[in-house]
Amino acid sequence: MNKSETICGIVGFGLYIPKERITAKDLEEKSGIPENIIMNKLGVKQKVLGSKEDHCLTMTIKAVRECLNNTRVNPEEIDLVIFNGEEYKEYICWTAGPKIQKEIGAVNAWSFDISYRCASTPLALKLAKDIMTTNKDINTILIAGGNTISYLVDESDKNSSFLLPLAPGACAIILKRNYKYNNVLETSIITESTFADDVIASHNGTIDPRNPCTNFCDNNMWKLRIPDMERFKKDLRDKSIPGFLKVARAALKNSNIKMEDLDYVAMVHVKKSSYKYILKELGVNETQSIYLDEYGHLGHVDPVLLIKLGIDNQKIKNGSNILLLTGGLGYSFAATMVRWGNT
Repeated sequence: MNKSETICGIVGFGLYIPKERITAKDLEEKSGIPENIIMNKLGVKQKVLGSKEDHCLTMTIKAVRECLNNTRVNPEEIDLVIFNGEEYKEYICWTAGPKIQKEIGAVNAWSFDISYRCASTPLALKLAKDIMTTNKDINTILIAGGNTISYLVDESDKNSSFLLPLAPGACAIILKRNYKYNNVLETSIITESTFADDVIASHNGTIDPRNPCTNFCDNNMWKLRIPDMERFKKDLRDKSIPGFLKVARAALKNSNIKMEDLDYVAMVHVKKSSYKYILKELGVNETQSIYLDEYGHLGHVDPVLLIKLGIDNQKIKNGSNILLLTGGLGYSFAATMVRWGNT
């Protein structure tokens, strides 16, 4: 079977978004950053706030159960589980895929985990489609993962201000071979290795294997740090927007979709000025997208949440060409085209 002949369709999805919120005013008190800067520059009016029960796999399982309920798929039908959530989860060195299988009864599946930060949803969709293309025995795939990297953000660290919008949540997607709706088209991915060492949490890594102690925890030494903030900001200015645009244009081209035929952009949360500029460069107006200033940046969950919001707000309709546009720490950029509805 040629790749062009493979139909991989999204049967449905599920989400788990914690109910509690923290406002820009509350974030001002925690960070010292003025409320107007948080709202107008960082792009957060309020964001999702996790509870003590909202762990990575705990949230993931809730999203999966909603997805299975929405799609009416029997877990025993699932041939493959791809975990696309964060590495920061309940335990270290813990593979999440088998836990998902165990909790939902996906006894006929095999599984693996991927780690690609906030860009992992397009990567997972590409892997799912490619695996269906090369393995005729794989017919139903579950992609699922939770995001808890926001728990590693130190709001008091001025050098980490760009991480302030991060928020927790989880998503799940069911895909089927020859499902002639919501067709996954082509994906483009690039990596910008300049940023490889720019955002790190050194706690309990083998290079710094300290055990937790009072001083270590009290000083937030276990949270995310940016060692060279000035260089990082310069590189981000120079490389971030070009990276987003490069993968977006490639995904469109490889899917044989003209830019003027793009109907909706589901882009991860970025600062407001970057969001507006990218949409303008893609020839899309703001009515063809939704900005997540009421949620924050839920990482790889953003594109799935934006599909739901797009449907709920009637921005996504039968036949809509949707661009899922993401960027993840590391730094990677990934975009996937999806044609919604009857294909």
